[in-house]
Amino acid sequence: MLAALLLLAAPVQAGGYDLECTYNSRSRRELVTAPDCARQAGMVSFNPERLRDFAFKHGLSDVNIGGHWYYVRRDGVSQPVMTFENWADEFHSNRARSEADGKIGYVDRRLRLVLPRIYDGAFPFEKGRAVVCFGCTRETDGEHSYYAGGSWACIDPSGREIRPRRTETGYKVCD
Repeated sequence: MLAALLLLAAPVQAGGYDLECTYNSRSRRELVTAPDCARQAGMVSFNPERLRDFAFKHGLSDVNIGGHWYYVRRDGVSQPVMTFENWADEFHSNRARSEADGKIGYVDRRLRLVLPRIYDGAFPFEKGRAVVCFGCTRETDGEHSYYAGGSWACIDPSGREIRPRRTETGYKVCD
């Protein structure tokens, strides 16, 4: 009997959505933080009430969960994306960087993983090309991060390497 009373007194999350999200609210027209926004059991799923309040631009909403950005479609399908200047990575050449399990790939605007997560470092596409690295590590100097070491390649939007790999870093790889 006491156990049953304790269960009744325990706080219950709305539908098991226990993750806090920050997103642009369609109804409030401002950035809001909601405590019962999402849950993660393998994939991230969103509270339908919150999903209806997401502000969508070009069919996507950018949502922050625990310091990690996701693009979300109206049907709730989502993909993790990298952070760029404190926001979700933008699309360039119809590609945004997507990181999971320490590897980076690229998603398109339909949130399909169009370039697999095989890179240890990657820059956004610029003029139809992106610099990627294999075997590099992410270093930080406090506020900023950068990639060091490894071999570097220049790829096109299909993932084809268009320059021979080099050991020097940065955008010079695509010059």
